[in-house]
Amino acid sequence: MQTKDFYIFRSLLSDVHAKAFGEPITKIPHSKALTLAWLIEEATGIVLSYKSLTNYINAVLEDMPEKVNPSCITLATLAQFATGEKSGKPMASLWFRYRTGQLTQRA
Repeated sequence: MQTKDFYIFRSLLSDVHAKAFGEPITKIPHSKALTLAWLIEEATGIVLSYKSLTNYINAVLEDMPEKVNPSCITLATLAQFATGEKSGKPMASLWFRYRTGQLTQRA
């Protein structure tokens, strides 16, 4: 993942973690990763692997963008969960809207 997008992805995962657990992002044990995957599925209807979520969080906490390569649907699902938007719009647009909002805030 490109560095600019990695920092946005970090922000997205932080938002997802905070929404799910009400706390800053930290490494998550197996049971908490399963809970996160379940919460995302309940909110979005899309299944994300708890293992992938764990790997993404670890990569973000270790500041290793080369370990992150989420699909567009994963990015959109995480953005949908974080923002609470409904999926009536094209899924890819959810990630790009989140990304644009983050870039605008940083400018």
